[in-house]
Order: sequence, then C-alpha cells, then structure tokens
Amino acid sequence: MEQNALEQLASIDLIELCKEARIEHCRATRDLSSCGRYVQHVLNSCGHASLCAECSQRCDVCPICRSPIPDTGNRVRLRLYHKCLEAGLISKQHDERFQEKDDHGDPVNLDVQRLHSLFDVALQNNLASLICHYTTDVCLDENAVSSDPLLAFLLDEVVIKEWCKKAVNALISEISMICIQQMLDFK
Repeated sequence: MEQNALEQLASIDLIELCKEARIEHCRATRDLSSCGRYVQHVLNSCGHASLCAECSQRCDVCPICRSPIPDTGNRVRLRLYHKCLEAGLISKQHDERFQEKDDHGDPVNLDVQRLHSLFDVALQNNLASLICHYTTDVCLDENAVSSDPLLAFLLDEVVIKEWCKKAVNALISEISMICIQQMLDFK
C-alpha cells in the first residue's frame, strides 16, 4: 500500500494534487436533500471525488459530470490522501482532526493542512522534486487558475511559502533538540 501511494504521489498531475488535498462531501441527493458525508474515494469512471462509499454503490451516474458508473468491478478507489493515511505515511491523528472540524473549521485552512501533509510525505520520501515542480509548474504558472476560491488559494505560492516556513522551523527545532541532547551527553 505504501509503495502504491508513493508511486501515485510521484506521478500525479500537479493540478490534481490540489484536488486530492481538498475535503469533499458527498453530492448525492436523498429525499430532496444532499447526503453531505465525507468522501474518501474517487469514482473510477471519471475520477471525481463526489460520492461517499454508500452512495457510490446506489448511484448510476456521477453527480458532477453525469458519466455512468459501471455496475460491475470496482466503482471507486481510495483518494491519494487516504492512501497515504492507510499506508501510515500521514498520521491517523490528522485525519481524525480534519473529520471532526469538517463542518466547523475554516475549509481553506483544512485543505491547506492536507496539502501540506502531502508535501511532508513527498519530502520524507525523497520526492522533493514534486514540491519544486509544484512551485514552478503550478504556483508560477499564470494559466493555473480556478474560479473556485478554495482551489485558487491552493494554486497560490502563499501555500508553498507557509509550508516552507513550517518545514524549516521543524528542522530547526529538531536540530536544536539534537544539539541539546549532545550537550547533555557531553557533560
């Protein structure tokens, strides 16, 4: 599972990385109201993260693009973020925190935290080039825009700057702890 998640992360289209980081809610309609549950899968037929596991079994078409969902075989696959969670590449604590705050937290901040978690996985697994390419190919690309305000923010270089500051501060803290331990061991 870990290798599969890392291979998908290494080969993902960088615009899709933003979409993978977004928290999505089920768009199926039940008795004139939306289901609204947390979505952990994407539809195999079209790649949209639009239905929860239960609704994906009872719906015939994607609620976003209306493409048919096949009756046979796997109808859904785990989203990249959740593959990383299942593989232990992202702490389960993060997922519980995001789900608890799902309806109450700032959606932009939660999506940014998820994108940062994917950057952390990339860095920890020698995929730093993914972050560099995200910066040059997405953040600095004037054509990488969206009318969706959440997606537009994830495409902005501010997200990378925030992650870099956080990552550098974590490294400084880690180095400080090593130095303190070395000094204590030396005495």
